[in-house]
Amino acid sequence: MKLRRSRAVSAASSEAVVPHRAPRRLSPLGGGIRVPTFALQSPAASPHLETVDSWPYFGTSRAAALAIPSVSSCRDLIVGAVVSMAPYRFRGLQRIPNGRLLTQPDPDTILAATLAGLVEDLIYDGRGYWLVLARDGQGTERLPDGFPVRARWIPTTMIRPELSGNMGAYSRLEGYRIDGISGIVEPGDVIRFDSPIPGILGRSSDAIANALGLEAKAQRLADVDLPAGTLTNTGAEVDEDEADHQVERFETARREHTVAFLQNLEYERTELSAEDLQLVEARANAATEMARLHNVPVSLISASPSGGASAMLYSNLGSMLTLLVSNAVEPYLVTIEQRLSCEDVTPQGQGIAFDRMTYLRSDPKELQEYVVDLVKEAVISAAQGRTILGIPEDESASDLEQGTV
Repeated sequence: MKLRRSRAVSAASSEAVVPHRAPRRLSPLGGGIRVPTFALQSPAASPHLETVDSWPYFGTSRAAALAIPSVSSCRDLIVGAVVSMAPYRFRGLQRIPNGRLLTQPDPDTILAATLAGLVEDLIYDGRGYWLVLARDGQGTERLPDGFPVRARWIPTTMIRPELSGNMGAYSRLEGYRIDGISGIVEPGDVIRFDSPIPGILGRSSDAIANALGLEAKAQRLADVDLPAGTLTNTGAEVDEDEADHQVERFETARREHTVAFLQNLEYERTELSAEDLQLVEARANAATEMARLHNVPVSLISASPSGGASAMLYSNLGSMLTLLVSNAVEPYLVTIEQRLSCEDVTPQGQGIAFDRMTYLRSDPKELQEYVVDLVKEAVISAAQGRTILGIPEDESASDLEQGTV
């Protein structure tokens, strides 16, 4: 049964009034958890990342794009950074238990896989979806069934929004159609994530197509047995069949012997170096462009130095990681944090955040000095400094001083 949510606007108060909505049929799962009936009848299996094509635009498939080494490397850097930052739940400055949604949202797989699928869709499609599988049963006026405690990542190609034709409606979204589930799933049972950055494939298909073309050309040249060259007949004219025969004999002799005998023929070799055969410069430039599309520092994928890369040293590793997080990863972190902190997912007064310092803490001493300086300059409080360093809260201490953290 499809239930449609409607909203009316009161002329007196000019505030949105949400009429009472009949509760959906739910099935108990123990521990107070309430599971939508569709999740029990026809669950959508957790698809494997490598076999799901969420890049339907312009005929470019995910597998084809990820076959480009620089694209795959950029994807791995961004996704790897996100899954390395442990998400946590907080109230004010105090961390509180994460709950199932932030430890294992999908009972079929681990949190890292669920986050990886979501982030990958945000990167390349600009949006992502989680299907709510279970709620905590702690009903509120807005959420009669409680807050989500289980959710599953749904690839963008497996879900389609159903929109009303009424352009004047308060919300045109009527629900979603999901492969493997009959009927329309209500909007409240899908958590949609919208990236502030357009999907890379939709806005940069030409650049990706050029990189794919270079990879294909390099593969063809890699299969060349002999350097390209020409044979010129200096004697009597021969017909086409005889010419083909002489070329074939020449190629055979060159493969089997180091010396070739030419009679009435001149061989001119076209100068092709290994760089020419592998299109090294052009592919390095393409790799630089792929890094720029992903906002990833060029040196992290060992792309062309002419593209603005610098040497990767232990001394500047922390700076490179910080640049990666601030430029390439931060937009997706903020998208996930803000969406999971909304009141339809998390109780009011609580929030969701990623522990960025677990990824950036490459040099503990340098990080300690940095935090101490921030506290001394009153940029952050002592409690915030301890949180950054991962030190348990100490109510008896009033400040962070050099050598005490």
